[in-house]
Amino acid sequence: MRRRTKFLALAAPLLIAFGLGRTEGADEPDGSQRRVLVELYTSQGCDMCPTAEKILGALGEKNERIVPIAFHVDYFNDPWKDVFSDPLYSQRQATYNELYKKPKNAEYGLYYTPMLMIDGEQSVNGRDPAGAEAAIRKALAKKPGVGLDVALDVKPDGLTGLAAITVSSRSTRVEKTPLLVCAVLREDGATTDVPSGENAGKSLVARYPARLTKYEFIELDGKSPATQRFPLIVDPSWNRAKLRLAVFVQDKKTGVVHQAADFPWRSTATTAASAPEQAAH
Repeated sequence: MRRRTKFLALAAPLLIAFGLGRTEGADEPDGSQRRVLVELYTSQGCDMCPTAEKILGALGEKNERIVPIAFHVDYFNDPWKDVFSDPLYSQRQATYNELYKKPKNAEYGLYYTPMLMIDGEQSVNGRDPAGAEAAIRKALAKKPGVGLDVALDVKPDGLTGLAAITVSSRSTRVEKTPLLVCAVLREDGATTDVPSGENAGKSLVARYPARLTKYEFIELDGKSPATQRFPLIVDPSWNRAKLRLAVFVQDKKTGVVHQAADFPWRSTATTAASAPEQAAH
């Protein structure tokens, strides 16, 4: 387990992204099912992280109701700079550390790699597949708090797209409170040769690494859905055939994820991660 040597101090109100479905045939999520967001906080500068990335890959391949994302932090970018790292992902992990009310290490809390977070509620060591599966089973038993309708319009060259995400209430607990709507574009299976640091000389295969993250905050009134649109631009060097879009809705105050969805990077008719009728309040 690798911890950060200096803890990142953050301002109180953090306007950062708190930032499922995983088989080739599961491109259109079944709206009646709960889908679970599984986040891995990882780094190419951590020698324990490649094992955790393999575990994340296995979890994503095993269960079509999981939405896996690897957020690569930037606090191990010395001497090797992780090609997927972003300060936003380090901040997101630190925010979890602030919000998390369950037991955690007194010295470094949740600010370490590799760390898994299940649906924003349960932290698990990234090298503990049994613990992760237990937390996922518990999360799958819950009803989704919101409905998600996602329309993805991708241009023929695959370099630009627009995601229109419509969020509707399925529970009073999601109403009149700030909700994060987040869209994360991932390129699965990208390979990096690492010449220095703890993984020097290794060729690392990244599983579901975040390439691009967009987010905004909304509030639901319980009467009308809210739609958020995100323009998405792809770097030409990314393998467009391996890109997928993860979408999730999360409570800003608690970190709890209310629903998630996962789509291939191609235009699609509106598909639902919501039930046709509103849940009884």
